[in-house]
Amino acid sequence: MNGTVKSFSIVTGFSVVTRLLSFLFKIWMSRSLGAETVGVYQIALSVLLLLFSLTAGAPTVLSRKVAECAARGDVKRQNALTTASLLLGLGMSVLICVVFYALSRYLGGIFTDDRCIPIFLIMLPALVTSSLYAPLRSWFWGRKNFLAFSATELGDEVLKIGFSMLFAGGLFASLTGAAGVALAFVLSDVVCVGVLALLFFKAGGRLSRPAGYKELLSATLPLSAIRILTSLSASLTALVIPQRLVSGGMTVALATAQYGRVAGMALPLIMAPVTVVSALSVVLIPDIAALAAKGDFDQIRSKFRTSLLFAALTASLFFAVYFPLGRELGTFFFGDAEAGDFVAYASALIFPLALNQVTTPMLNSLGMEKFSFVSYVCGLACMLPCIFFLPQVIGIYAVAAASGTAFVVTASINTVLIMHKLGKIPGLGKAVGVCAFSIPLAVLGMFAERLLAPHMGNTATLLSTSVYVLLFFFLFVTAFDIVDVKAFFAAAFSTRPETAAKGAKKSRFKRRARKTRVKAV
Repeated sequence: MNGTVKSFSIVTGFSVVTRLLSFLFKIWMSRSLGAETVGVYQIALSVLLLLFSLTAGAPTVLSRKVAECAARGDVKRQNALTTASLLLGLGMSVLICVVFYALSRYLGGIFTDDRCIPIFLIMLPALVTSSLYAPLRSWFWGRKNFLAFSATELGDEVLKIGFSMLFAGGLFASLTGAAGVALAFVLSDVVCVGVLALLFFKAGGRLSRPAGYKELLSATLPLSAIRILTSLSASLTALVIPQRLVSGGMTVALATAQYGRVAGMALPLIMAPVTVVSALSVVLIPDIAALAAKGDFDQIRSKFRTSLLFAALTASLFFAVYFPLGRELGTFFFGDAEAGDFVAYASALIFPLALNQVTTPMLNSLGMEKFSFVSYVCGLACMLPCIFFLPQVIGIYAVAAASGTAFVVTASINTVLIMHKLGKIPGLGKAVGVCAFSIPLAVLGMFAERLLAPHMGNTATLLSTSVYVLLFFFLFVTAFDIVDVKAFFAAAFSTRPETAAKGAKKSRFKRRARKTRVKAV
């Protein structure tokens, strides 16, 4: 247990810092460059991310193969599979770069705003570096070296921010704001891949005669298809939403700015809490796979129940803050009240998004990749009509409606499939109760915001209402014994397993004694 807590703490710590820096970077972009420039950058990036899905493969597959080889002590096989993955991604990325540079004059049919084309062409070489970056990180993931796995992602983000401030800040007069950020994106990848390669060789990794091409491709296919469709849907959203807004009467500049507010400001804020849930999934994937191989489904059910409760706590707390304080958050972080309005409107997305972050890795760990692909396709099929038809009805808020529809459908199907596989899972009432409590808590927060806002400044209202919501949430969790806080901290911060177990046992004893006294009264 302590090993899992330690790994979770490492991944969570680095993930939170990385996402926080990414979030602060978006704040800097929105304030320094403006929503319109952010929109140009996000549209170009969305197309590039689609191409990433073709070149980077599926990191989960390679990490699982490396872990299996490590368990058998087969170092030669590890190196052969890693080399094969590197060559596959490198060959595909070089081919795509050649094709797009050769056809660069015809890219106007892809982008609504022609200003996206030069930004996209600057970023295109990142395909090559990403095809090297993903397999090398997967090698560390499979060997459970979570420190190197997480630290390199943080380093990449730090380099990107530093280069962006240099280039977009006017170091080169020929670079515009968006072009400077695009160049920083590429250079940070180059440096990070070099560092990863050094760590790889220092940790004992070697390039050898490649093997297992067919094995990698067949196992990767369902997950790669999901990655491709995810990137395709993001690219489609980035291209279609502005077009539909323009068709509804907006100017191209205003439509681009609206999309920039959503994709570059509001959605990163909404998705930030899910970082913690994702970190838990990263750590549990190898554990669940090992338990499934042993047929220990009782332990799998226990871990799934714990993961669901953790996701429910995270989503409920942030929903209760985002819903009443969206406008204040948008103004505080981005200086843009419209982005904050979108945060409040779309705050309920946190629930299905968090559930997806638990159920999809669970399906993949149980060897049900094909089923996770089917559930994702169902969600995507329900999302597409929203993208095409809702923008002219509800404007940019169609992004929230489309995303919410996809998340709800996918998460629901995933949950049904897991229940069918694992059977009845007792103890889910706590997770449902926490989610239900967040609704009246959000309403109380809204009343507090309405009372305080006319008399206090934006920051004071934000801090006061957040503390109010957090206090009531903590009281609810403690009063109804949702989480054993003392046992958690005993396990998280104890360096000795026996100390953690003792703390948890003592906490359980006190809880039973408290219940006995109540019954006696």
